[in-house]
Amino acid sequence: MSKAEEIAQRWAKWLPPSPHREAVIDFVGRGRASIVQSAPDQPPLLMFEDGGSMELSKVRCGEKEPFYHADRPEERVRADYRATQYSDVCGTIDELKRIFAEEPERVRRKPDYVQSLIDDARHMTGRMYRRQREYNKLAQRLGELHRQMAEVPVQDRAPADEGLDEIEQMLRANPASAETDKDRLDELAEQVRAVANGQEGRLREHKAVALAVYRAYLDIKGARDWTDEESETEEE
Repeated sequence: MSKAEEIAQRWAKWLPPSPHREAVIDFVGRGRASIVQSAPDQPPLLMFEDGGSMELSKVRCGEKEPFYHADRPEERVRADYRATQYSDVCGTIDELKRIFAEEPERVRRKPDYVQSLIDDARHMTGRMYRRQREYNKLAQRLGELHRQMAEVPVQDRAPADEGLDEIEQMLRANPASAETDKDRLDELAEQVRAVANGQEGRLREHKAVALAVYRAYLDIKGARDWTDEESETEEE
C-alpha cells in the first residue's frame, strides 16, 4: 500500500471532497502537514508545519493560496482549538494586504474578519515560536546524551587478541598441550572472556544512550509524519 493510499484509507471518513481531498493527501504524504486527532469522536485537525491548523473536513485548496478554511471566521474559533483561515502566515498576510489595497472599507464594514486574520497570524507565529523552543530543548538534550556517549570507555581488546593468539600458537605447536597445559589454556580463555564481558557492558551503555536519543526524536516528532520524502521539502 502506498503512502497516499494509507492516508486515504485511514482518514476516509474525515477527508474533504475532491479535489481538495487529493491535495491534502499529497501535502501530508510529502511531510508538509500532519493529521492529528485528539479523540475518536473528535474531528481530526490538519496541522501545518508553517503554523496553521484546520479541521480536516473543512480544508480547501485554491490556486493562489494552497489551503484555506471553508468556514467563516466566527465558526473557526472554538474552545478546544483554533482553526486558521490560511495554512501559513504568508497566506494570512497576503489576504490582509489584499484587503488594504482592494477593500480598505472592509476594515470598517467587517472588522471581525480583519481581526481574525491578525489573530491567526499571532497564533501561528506563537505556535512556531513554541516549536523553536522545543527544538532548543532537543538540542540541549542531545548535547547531554552526546556527553554521556562520549564518556563510555572503549573496552581494550588487546588482552583478548593476545590470549587468542597464544592459544592458537600453543595448539598449533603442540596439540597435546590441550591436556598438558590445560591450566594455562583455561587462564587464557578466561582472559578472552573478561574482555568480552567488558565489551558487552560498554555496548549496553552505548545502547541505552542511543535509545534515549531515539526517544528524544519521537518526542520532538510527535504525531508528525516524518519520512524520507520530506527531505525534498521545506521543514519547520
